[in-house]
Amino acid sequence: MRFLWSLLLLAAIYYFLLPIGTAYFQDVLRIKIWGVLNVGILFALSQFVVVGIIAVAYVKFANCVFDPMAQELCREAPKLLHHE
Repeated sequence: MRFLWSLLLLAAIYYFLLPIGTAYFQDVLRIKIWGVLNVGILFALSQFVVVGIIAVAYVKFANCVFDPMAQELCREAPKLLHHE
């Protein structure tokens, strides 16, 4: 549970940094990087990258932790169902 709550907290904080930044740090987000790209646009686009990283981390965690638990349940289920 600690891992999942950590991912949720990371995602929520990163998500809310953009609206907070647009409300209170407009000058920082307007800094030009290259052409029409500025810090705000790059930060907004980086949220897709962060979500992808979080998804990959969750899948790896689920494969290592949840899948063995599910396999154990599948092995034990017939014994529990036929137990009389």
